[in-house]
Parts: sequence; structure tokens; C-alpha cells
Amino acid sequence: MKKDSKQEIAYQVIRSRITEGIYVQGQRLVIDTLGKELNLSAIPIREAIRRLEAEGLVTIKAYSGAVVSFIDENEYFEVLSTLAVLEGYAVTLSKSTINEEQIKKLQEINFLIKEALQKFDFNGYIKLNKEFHLYTIKNCPNKSLFNLIEQMWEKLDTIRRLKPMYFPSRAIEAISEHETIVSLLARTDSELEIEQFIRQHHISAINDSEKKTN
Repeated sequence: MKKDSKQEIAYQVIRSRITEGIYVQGQRLVIDTLGKELNLSAIPIREAIRRLEAEGLVTIKAYSGAVVSFIDENEYFEVLSTLAVLEGYAVTLSKSTINEEQIKKLQEINFLIKEALQKFDFNGYIKLNKEFHLYTIKNCPNKSLFNLIEQMWEKLDTIRRLKPMYFPSRAIEAISEHETIVSLLARTDSELEIEQFIRQHHISAINDSEKKTN
């Protein structure tokens, strides 16, 4: 197996365990233990951990080594406020190319979100919620913008998994707002309206979280 492939395996495994909440905040990532578990040498494990450190998911501490990063409360609000601006704009760029099949797909995803909430499947809700939002900008012609928004959603989901208090208590309202987003996407005259609505959708999530922290 190539060195790069080994590093990628280590990176993907450790990253998924962090984002899925298997590894919790402050948990040590012991290189020898991970190496034995993944049947890899220390070198690709260290390189994977450096990548995760660059993403902010891992912190290297003196004497204790690599640990899963603690969540910065301000970062959560910064990510949501960034999404409020960027995603609203990206949807307006994508809207003219959205077809009937994609509208139906968004309706299906939102139905699955509702099912996940009813089953108290919070990880499923988080995953599907991200899928819904990214699907609204699937046709965005600005790929750099799409990639940036995708990175923001990855970070947001990680925070919500690592710190459950940031799971949106307004989930039922959010699902209803998704229905409005789908309706606006189906219309031909709603570019400004949908941009403003998506911005408010994320701002409402910020306001909801601020109530919990005050």
C-alpha cells in the first residue's frame, strides 16, 4: 500500500470518529494504539493527525500529545453567520437551473429529516439536514463558493455532534422552513426572496442557540 493511501485511511477513520462523536472533546489520540488498531505504522498516523490539526479538529498539547479539540462557542456562531450570507447567495446562483426532479428530491430529503427527528435519530437528522442544504446549491456555477459552503457545513455538523447543546431545539420549525425553501425554489420570480429567507433561516438558528448559552 502506498504511503499516501495509508495516510488517507488513517485520516478518514480518525476524522469520521471525531465528526460522528465516537471520539469526544479532550480525548487523547494515542498514536501507538491507533497504529495497532488500523495496522499502520506511526508515520501515516502522525501525518493524518497533522491534517486534522490544520482543520481544527485536533489540538497538539505539550506532554499529552494529540487530543480532540474543544469547541469554541464563538466559532459555532461564526459558521452559522457565514452560511447565512454565502448560502443565500449560492442558492440565487443555482436557482435558474433547478428542475422538477430536484424539487422532488428536496421534498424527499425533508421528509426523511422529519422521520429522523420523530425517531430521535439526531445524527441522522444532522446528516440529512446538511444534505438538504447542499442539494439546494448542487448546481452552483461557482465551485469555489460551493466548496467553501460544504466546508462550513462539515464544521457545523462536527460542532453539533461534539456538543449536543448546539443541536437545534427549533428542529420542527426548521423542517417547516425547508418546505418554504422548496416552494420558493419552484417559483421563477423569487431570487431576492429566497436569499433573504435562507439568511433568516440561519439567523434563527443563531438566535435559538444564543438563548441556550445566556
